[in-house]
Amino acid sequence: MSIFSKGKVVVWPKSQSLEIYHDKKENNTLSFDINLWTPQNDTDLQPFSLYVQQNGIESCVVLVPDDVVYTRSFIYDTQISQIDKKEVIGLAEGFIKFKIDPSSLEYKLVPDTNKTVIQTTIYDKSKVDILISNLEKTGIKSCSVKTISSSISNAISTFFDKEYFILYPLNNSEYTLILSKAGSVYLTSNLKGSSLDIQKIINYSNLYFSGPTTKIYLPQNKEIEISSTTELEKTQYNESQISQNLGKPSNFPLPVLGVMISQSETKPAIITQVKDISSGKNKMENKKNVLPIIAVFVVTAAAAAIIIYFILNRNISPQETVVAEVTPTLTQSEMIPTETPIPTVAEISKKLKLQVLNATSISGQAATVKEMLTKLGFTDVTVGNSKETLSGNEVRIKTSLEGVKEYFGQNLSGKFDAEYSSELKDSSNYDVIFVIGVDLSTSTASGETSPTPTEKVSVTPTTKASVTITPTP
Repeated sequence: MSIFSKGKVVVWPKSQSLEIYHDKKENNTLSFDINLWTPQNDTDLQPFSLYVQQNGIESCVVLVPDDVVYTRSFIYDTQISQIDKKEVIGLAEGFIKFKIDPSSLEYKLVPDTNKTVIQTTIYDKSKVDILISNLEKTGIKSCSVKTISSSISNAISTFFDKEYFILYPLNNSEYTLILSKAGSVYLTSNLKGSSLDIQKIINYSNLYFSGPTTKIYLPQNKEIEISSTTELEKTQYNESQISQNLGKPSNFPLPVLGVMISQSETKPAIITQVKDISSGKNKMENKKNVLPIIAVFVVTAAAAAIIIYFILNRNISPQETVVAEVTPTLTQSEMIPTETPIPTVAEISKKLKLQVLNATSISGQAATVKEMLTKLGFTDVTVGNSKETLSGNEVRIKTSLEGVKEYFGQNLSGKFDAEYSSELKDSSNYDVIFVIGVDLSTSTASGETSPTPTEKVSVTPTTKASVTITPTP
């Protein structure tokens, strides 16, 4: 007879162990010394397989790290109804450490005001295939996948719906930094060490929202040095306390808790359970103390202005006021403005193959330049990322092409100012290559784009095994 009730089951495969959680108050967890991320034979899986059969586990939710299932969003500064998957892969390649299999990438277009959000979900197919193969051998028929970041975001959303960072420990020296708002994950980053510099990631949050995100949750009883030039509002959190306040066992970690609770959970008043270690209260008291001083200053200034007004009007009569009228005299040449003619350049073929490469760490810039080129009439434009380090923008043209430098120099002036060269070999697959080396929002170019909130991870891996992976909303 099973000691567990048939409720929701969470399987959390880690690098050297496997943790199982059941939605039950007591006897709700068990651990196996097995690594499901590496191929296992039937003998290695036997203890876990026996446990699955004895407890009648047919389905589960699998927690996966964010370096296995990766989410990111990109922006087009115009509304589009379709986009080629190859172009989406080109946008994502610079941010993914593993080789992207086209079948492992899913995306959707979300229209917004004067722009389109491209939400992508990419999983490491080689790792997921191994995981599914191992689960199939145990007798589990179906599993839904949920990332650690999306599950934590679901738990925090029960009591905080504004944008925030949360630092979650994966082990003694590794952490996941998550940027989230109202249950949606915007950005994740794995960090290592006891001293973490997060200023660059804070700068990215400025692209998602109207300003930099300063709220950050830190794990209680962890000695972590956070380095940033932005003043942060730091709040400590306690996993056990949050779980208890949500009516769940105190031994549920945040990722497991986020799976166990439903989206319709009533928001409990658990914000008071975390310790605020910022100086927000003192700032409010200072504001209250300053208000009376400001009020006295305003009243005094108003009275002084009235007294000065009456003194000046008493000493000067209306007849003494003189209004001088000045009529400017213009010469004939000044009366008829002359225009300097702007030389026009010859049109070039719109069938040229163009490539736009982003050599910066700022997402979406290649899409911005592509939009400039498509507005000029070019249809064969691909985008991607470059590993070069440049101090400015560059345009590289095939040596056999004439008039191209003059054409782009005039039509992109003030939008994409760059250094032009005719050193591109004729054997190149592209006729012209545009390389972005600076932040377009601070240069003469227009149209800086920014990453966009990523919805909760939803991934449906394709497998040959009988185990099915179902998207988790």
